[in-house]
Amino acid sequence: MQVSTHSGVLTALNQAPLGIAIFDREMRYLAASSRFLTEQGLPGDLPLVGQLHYDVFPDIPQRWRDIHAHALQDGAELSHEADPFLRPDGQLDWVRWSLKPWRTDEGEIGGLVLYTEFVTPNVEARVRLEAAEARYRAVFNQAAMGVARVSPDGRLLEVNDRFCAMLRYSRDELKTMSFQEITHPDDLNNNIAMSEALLAGSIETYSMEKRYIANGGQVVWNNLTVALVRNGAGEPDYFISIIDDIGARKEAEAEQKRYQDQLRLMINELNHRVKNTLATVQSMASQTMRGEGDPDVVYEKLEARLLGLSQAHDVLTRERWYGAELRDVTERALGPFAGTSTGQIRIDGTKAWLAPGAALSMALILHELATNAVKYGALSVPAGRVDLTWRLDADTRELAVTWAESGGPEVSPPTRKGFGTRLIERGLRGDLRGSATMSYAPSGLVCTMQAQLVERGEDQLSLFDGPPQVSTKAFSSTKSPGEASEPSS
Repeated sequence: MQVSTHSGVLTALNQAPLGIAIFDREMRYLAASSRFLTEQGLPGDLPLVGQLHYDVFPDIPQRWRDIHAHALQDGAELSHEADPFLRPDGQLDWVRWSLKPWRTDEGEIGGLVLYTEFVTPNVEARVRLEAAEARYRAVFNQAAMGVARVSPDGRLLEVNDRFCAMLRYSRDELKTMSFQEITHPDDLNNNIAMSEALLAGSIETYSMEKRYIANGGQVVWNNLTVALVRNGAGEPDYFISIIDDIGARKEAEAEQKRYQDQLRLMINELNHRVKNTLATVQSMASQTMRGEGDPDVVYEKLEARLLGLSQAHDVLTRERWYGAELRDVTERALGPFAGTSTGQIRIDGTKAWLAPGAALSMALILHELATNAVKYGALSVPAGRVDLTWRLDADTRELAVTWAESGGPEVSPPTRKGFGTRLIERGLRGDLRGSATMSYAPSGLVCTMQAQLVERGEDQLSLFDGPPQVSTKAFSSTKSPGEASEPSS
C-alpha cells in the first residue's frame, strides 16, 4: 500500500466513517480520521500530525507495541474481529481492527495504516445471545421431561437426553425419524389431527395421552404437550413437544380396573354362590326328611351332610375359591370319620387340581360314601377297610377315582337308587363331567368314578364355579330299610 498526502485525500480520510490512522516507520502520525480520534476519547479536530503514537497514548500495552514492530519489520498484515480495549476510566470496549504496512514508491515499508471500529454493542449482543443459548441448552438437555423440536412435517429436529432415554433411541437415531414413525398406530390419527389444527391456528396448544413405540417395540405411555413456534413472517417454524412418562399411572389405572372388574365379578358370583348353596341345603333337607319319620335320625343325617359341605367350603376358602388339590379335599371330607385316624381309610393318589365346583362335588360324594360305609359298610366294623385311590392322566386331564371297601359286612345290590347314589351320579355328570359305576361285590362296595378336569386357569369362570347344582327333582326316591350297602345316608 502506498500513502499520498494530497490535501483532497486527507480531507476524505478525515471524514471516513471508520477509525483510520496512518503512521510512518517511527509510529508518528501522518494522518488520522475524526472517527479515530473521537473513538479514542479525543477531540475530533485535535492535530496529531508529527506526534508519536506512544506519546499520545503513553499507557498503550506492550502487546500493541509488539504488534506494531512485527508489522513494520516483517510486513505482516494483522487483524482481529473483537479485541478487548480497556479505557483509562476502566470501561471495557471491544474493537475490530486491521493493521497493514504501506510502502513507498521504491517498495520499502514506509509505515502502517490502522483501521479500527468499536463493536462493543455487537459483542455484547452476541454475548447475551450466547448466554441465552447456553441457558436454553441447559434447560433443554437437563429437563426432567422429554423435549423435542419437531418440523411442521413431523421430522425430529432436536431431542434432549431425557427424550432419548424414554424411547431408548440414541440422539442420532431419533434425528433420522419422524414422530409418525414412533407413534402407536392407534394414536396416530388423533395426533396428526391435533397437529394440523395447531398449524391452521385454530388452537394454540394441545395435550394428549399417547403411546410411543420405543426401541425394541415396547409400548410406552406418555402425556404429550405441543406448542407451535412461528418465524418472523408468521409462518410455522417448528413444534416444541414435551413428553412426560405416565406408564406407572396407566399401569395403576389398568390394575385398578382389573381389581374393580374382579370385585364386581366376585360380588355377582357371591350372590350366585349363596343362592346355589341355599338350594343345595334345601335339597338336602328335603330329601333327608322325605320318608324318614324319626326327627333325631333326620337331624343326624342332615347335620352330617351339612358338615361335609362345610368341610369342602373350608378348603376352598383357604384357597380363596381358586380351586383345591384333590388330596386336600379328600382329607377334609373324610376327616370327621374315625377311619382316617385308625388306618381304616387309606388314601393314595397323584397331584390333581380341582376347580371350585368340582371340589365341592367331590367333597359331597366322598362324604356320602364315607357316611354310608360308617353305617352299613366297611367302616361299621373295626376290621373293615377303605382304599381310596386315584390317577390323573396329565395329557388328557382324565381322572380315575376308586373307592373300594373290604372287610365289612356282606353287601348286596340295592333294589332301587337312593339319595346318595343320585347325589354321586349327579355330581359326576355336572361339575366333574364324568360318571360313576357301583359294584356290589360280597366283599364290599366298589365305586369307580371317571372325571374330566380342566387345566388350572384354563377358563376364567372356573375360578368362580358354583357349588354342585343339587335339584330337588333329581332325588325323588328314598331308600328302603334293607338297602344297607347302598350309599343312601
